[in-house]
Amino acid sequence: MNVIEHVRYNRWASRRTLESVAALTAEERARDLKSSYGGVHGTLVHIYQADRIWFARLQGEPTTSLAVFAPPVEWDAFVQDWTARLDRFVAWAEKLDDAGWRRVVAYRDTKGNAYETPVYQILLHLANHNSYHRGQVTAFLRQLGHTPVATDLIFYYREQASSRSA
Repeated sequence: MNVIEHVRYNRWASRRTLESVAALTAEERARDLKSSYGGVHGTLVHIYQADRIWFARLQGEPTTSLAVFAPPVEWDAFVQDWTARLDRFVAWAEKLDDAGWRRVVAYRDTKGNAYETPVYQILLHLANHNSYHRGQVTAFLRQLGHTPVATDLIFYYREQASSRSA
């Protein structure tokens, strides 16, 4: 097992979450549920921005301004932009060799604090971070009377195994 599977899983789970959320009305997506980043939309924006910020850091780009990473305002454009970025993230990660996974990335967080972290740790952190917040979106969907799709890692493994045997 290698880290690339977690990058692929992150894409798979984020897409499934967006598909679940597509059933919501604009009002439901925007509703303040008094949790996480307000509700569905705020939490999805947070995940999206994390994806963008960490990818920028991996490319050596500055990430001190959160505003630079704001998503498109219109829902369909947001979904389209995010899914395309997830594909680019996976394509980038699939090209890494062992040295690329272990490369240490120097970056500053949005507050200007300096850090150095190996690529593989950043990618595992991102998969974990996004899973946590996708779980919040799952709870929001239930609160709003909708049925979320499963995004647990085991479901990804089962789907991958099933598609290989077909």
